[in-house]
Amino acid sequence: MRWTALLLAGSLVVSTAGAASLPPPRNLDTFETSSAWTALPATGVEMRLSTEPGPHGKALRVDFKFTKGGGYAVLHRKLDLVLPDNYRFEYQLRGETPPQNLEFKLLDDSGENVWWCNRVNFDYPKQWTIDRIRKRQIGFAWGPKPEATPSHVAALEFAITAGSGGEGTVWFDELTL
Repeated sequence: MRWTALLLAGSLVVSTAGAASLPPPRNLDTFETSSAWTALPATGVEMRLSTEPGPHGKALRVDFKFTKGGGYAVLHRKLDLVLPDNYRFEYQLRGETPPQNLEFKLLDDSGENVWWCNRVNFDYPKQWTIDRIRKRQIGFAWGPKPEATPSHVAALEFAITAGSGGEGTVWFDELTL
């Protein structure tokens, strides 16, 4: 973005001439219901999805328990999303759990090619916090078609994987692109 500043009669004027027009954020889920999300826990992991009051209406509540010490609790949501050249995902979250890994994943139409942002031993905030994941933070994770970046997303996942193990609760709200 190119900014131009002028001092006119004691007033600062800022111009965004030549700046690209950015589209407004696209709301992907307000989490007023959990029906769009599927719980996919590993064997030995208990997982429950529900909604309860959040910072903006309802929020998605994820309760999990790693009964065998390890594993994962995956929240899966189907999408039909064409990604722009540059993007970021934003959502609000909070958690009551010891540090666990937090994975944000994008899947293609086959479901076999996955791109992710993997945060090992993520310290979940106790208060509602906006989390941002930019395009540059998402890399190819696995699959038969290793492209640098996806152009179309057929599903999005959040995965809570055992870092400290044990059990806990994580809440999500206001997912936007």
